[in-house]
Amino acid sequence: MRKTISTLLLILFYLALGLGLGEVGVRLAHAAPPAEPPGWFFRIPDPLTGWSLLPGASGRSYNPLYEYDVQVSINSRGLRAPESLTYEKPEGVYRILVLGDSFIQAAQVELEESLPQQLARLIQAETGRPVEAINAGVAGWGTDQQLLWLREEGYKYEPDLILLAFFPRNDFMNNSEPLESGNQGAIRKPFFTLEDGALRLHYFPFDPDQVPPVAQPLERPVEPVLPGPFTPAARWLKAHSALYRYADPRVRLVAPRFAARLARLGLIEPGQETKLAAQAPDYIPPTHLIYRTELDPTWQEAVALTEALLEDLHAAAQSMGAEMAAVLVTAPEQVYPQEWEKILARFPAMRGSAWDLDAPTRRAAAALDQAGVPALELTGLFREAAVDEAPLHFENDGHWTPAGHALAARATVNFLAETGLVPFLAGSQVAVAPSRAGRTPWDWIVLAVALLLVGSLAWDVVRTGPLAWTRKAWAGLTTAGELLVYMVRRRQVALLPLVVVLLLFAGLLILAQASVVGPFIYTLI
Repeated sequence: MRKTISTLLLILFYLALGLGLGEVGVRLAHAAPPAEPPGWFFRIPDPLTGWSLLPGASGRSYNPLYEYDVQVSINSRGLRAPESLTYEKPEGVYRILVLGDSFIQAAQVELEESLPQQLARLIQAETGRPVEAINAGVAGWGTDQQLLWLREEGYKYEPDLILLAFFPRNDFMNNSEPLESGNQGAIRKPFFTLEDGALRLHYFPFDPDQVPPVAQPLERPVEPVLPGPFTPAARWLKAHSALYRYADPRVRLVAPRFAARLARLGLIEPGQETKLAAQAPDYIPPTHLIYRTELDPTWQEAVALTEALLEDLHAAAQSMGAEMAAVLVTAPEQVYPQEWEKILARFPAMRGSAWDLDAPTRRAAAALDQAGVPALELTGLFREAAVDEAPLHFENDGHWTPAGHALAARATVNFLAETGLVPFLAGSQVAVAPSRAGRTPWDWIVLAVALLLVGSLAWDVVRTGPLAWTRKAWAGLTTAGELLVYMVRRRQVALLPLVVVLLLFAGLLILAQASVVGPFIYTLI
């Protein structure tokens, strides 16, 4: 009985030691997001567009996996732009109005790293002419909302060029009432329909209390998850433990079904995995259906509607004397093959269908061509650059990294020069090849420590002689091996982890004898 209690106490000791070391490590590495929730930047509802950016909002933007942490500020007119931006265009300034969704809002990168700002800097550096690029991106917006905003608000900025960042993966769906409201489970914005070749606007001005319920949701509704027995403990851990905040999203990512069970127990908050667990075995996310080689009638109607919206958007640009162009935004699964394999593994029902990852881009390019809007396709360029360059999409968030925005901006400058849409840019050419991935400070620290350790070992071998050093090293390894064998024979297996830790500690002390890194090692221990 006493031995059993001792073993349990040792297990608890090792567990506490491991958790404590993990907590310290996560905090030192700044690998977990802060305890407070990220900033909120949206005004819901908005009578014009359903939702918009909240004027004056400010806060930090980060995702649960802490792939980024940036400060986001919204000016008094509801744009992620400086407060000094005015409707009236300064004399001599060329102004670009960039429409788009979350890729242009770019809450994953600093404002100066976003496509609009990098584009303006590149053109100005290339031509010497003052250029302003206005970030008019709002997460989740479709072409319909961009059209409504341009007619009501965007024209006031007197743009010379309207640049539309069109995201083929979901913009077709965003524009379709049956697809978008079916995916969202509610009607959350005004919608256009195409009737006898003409656009007709519904639910405008938007009032959520005046819209009907969705007739055909595309996903099964999720039953509310009641607080579990461990909910209070989980809330405390989320507020106080960096290790918990680090592990939570990774458990959801690696083992979603297990995470759904943890949510029922209250060990984590219900999330996307809870919704997915409620779906049928043949479930396919609606956002991926645009990749089908053959679209069903509802999707075909969404494409036709989008063509009409793009034509009206182009007409609106022309009516205010502005040129218009488009950039086709990439999705991570279009750029990185392994991301598509992850999707197929997560949704087995997709393996039985025919998919074409380039189909959405072709459909978007055809729609823009029909509307008379020159379009830049980025997929091929991004695939080439993704082979051995800095990541262009955040691995889990999916949006562009600073390198992705930079590559898109450089390609856009050359595209605008080639098409002649920006007359004073004609003949200009900037290098498109992205810079290679730079090392982080932690990379340099690890590399420096590794070089010091290798150097110290080499110096020790030279100082003592190869033969003497080999004998000494063999003697140390033999002693450690004998100790481990002795522990096993005495059936003191529970003590083995502690012995290993002590041996590693002793190894550091021995290594510290080398004069090259001695002070450094002694400082650490």
